[in-house]
Amino acid sequence: MTVNTRSNLHEVRSLFEAQLPDQLKQGLCVVGCTQKKWRVSIPGSKSVTNRAIVLAMLSGKPLKLEAPLLADDTWWGFLALDQLGFDLDLRGMPQAIGIHPPRPAKKKSTNDPQSVLIHVGQAGTLGRFLLAALLNWHKVYPDSLLRSFVVTADAQLARRPLAPVISALRELGAGFEVAEGKSFPLSVSVSALRGRCTVDSSTSGQFLSGVLLAAAGSRNQCRIGRSKTLVQPDYVRMTLQMLADFGARVDVDSSFEHFTVQEGEWHPPSSYRVEADASTACYYAALACVLGVDLEVENLGSGTVQPDFEFISILRQFGFEVEVQQQAFRVWGSRGRANTTSVLKLDLSRCSDQALTVGVMGIVTSVSVEVHGVAHSFCSNCRALGIAVDELQDGFRVRSSVSASALTGDWPTHNDHRFALSGIVLSAWASKVRVQNPACMQKTAPAFVAQLQSLGVLFGS
Repeated sequence: MTVNTRSNLHEVRSLFEAQLPDQLKQGLCVVGCTQKKWRVSIPGSKSVTNRAIVLAMLSGKPLKLEAPLLADDTWWGFLALDQLGFDLDLRGMPQAIGIHPPRPAKKKSTNDPQSVLIHVGQAGTLGRFLLAALLNWHKVYPDSLLRSFVVTADAQLARRPLAPVISALRELGAGFEVAEGKSFPLSVSVSALRGRCTVDSSTSGQFLSGVLLAAAGSRNQCRIGRSKTLVQPDYVRMTLQMLADFGARVDVDSSFEHFTVQEGEWHPPSSYRVEADASTACYYAALACVLGVDLEVENLGSGTVQPDFEFISILRQFGFEVEVQQQAFRVWGSRGRANTTSVLKLDLSRCSDQALTVGVMGIVTSVSVEVHGVAHSFCSNCRALGIAVDELQDGFRVRSSVSASALTGDWPTHNDHRFALSGIVLSAWASKVRVQNPACMQKTAPAFVAQLQSLGVLFGS
């Protein structure tokens, strides 16, 4: 029996929203930890889950999605599946979700909808990748009556650029009507993609990934060229690996400048396991160092292509002992820090989401850290607490040591889960630092606080 009701999906949402206690949703601080050994299984990757949802749409076959992330960013993807007529088997949650393709239309009726409105919230990854499935809808589901789609987003996402992916897909024959020619809302018409295009990937590698997904979904030969610098190529590598996992064939040169999507049908798997989220794993590792905990993560290691995993190695440069295996890693926070350089210069362009965490580790360890390759509001947060920082053209510098007892005040999150998660790391060292609006963590890590509580971490409001 499958489940395909909006109410069930809203129950899923209420489950992950409820994981943060009400008394902590406005603000929290870390007041202690009762355990000194943690063994943790990290929740699934947001990046992999969202790609898998779109690949399930493009495959046209049933898929058992194992260990998916259930969070705000992925919930919109599951809701889109429901709106497009997929049957979702939720009986195996949270370990697995069954995704079954829409049933063929039995008989055309004038009352049958030919257009669907899909809202993607603030899920930028989904918003960019969903276009691939919608453009290729009739290629994958030729009996469907759907002809067009309207995709909307929250205001924050609608302000972000979409033009590079739209421009490239139009070169392949995609039909779009875009508000002000830039971003959401936009109308998408089913299209027959083929030919050549060029993608500007200088602001986001997701634009290139989105075009690759769309081109592969067409089952036609498409040639894609990249212009300008490629931002975060590891996520494009992830897209290529997952396309291969689903049976699509894409040839690429060593510099990731020229891609050829080969014609042919896919051979998708019947089940797909989502890898653990490297970004979330970094916060557990940082907390272990700060709290003097020995951490073992049992489901993520050097075999990952997720670029944020680089942070685990960076902890060594802060003087902490780390052991990394193919599918696991350990951090020995109880052994303290070895002597390290007093100045650490890091280019974090590959793993920019961890820039805040690196900055916090500089504060905690009194190591002067100079971070390049990122753009964040880290400096304003630090200055409000009296921490000396310099804003650089492409990053920041934490340049002075400060005692934990001297830090008192609020740590704004700017409705950004990365500020909330890194703020918890800082509060674990300086308990008078209060993280504002930690509820924004539900975007990618709704279970973080609950899992920490199960590991003996004590929180106050």
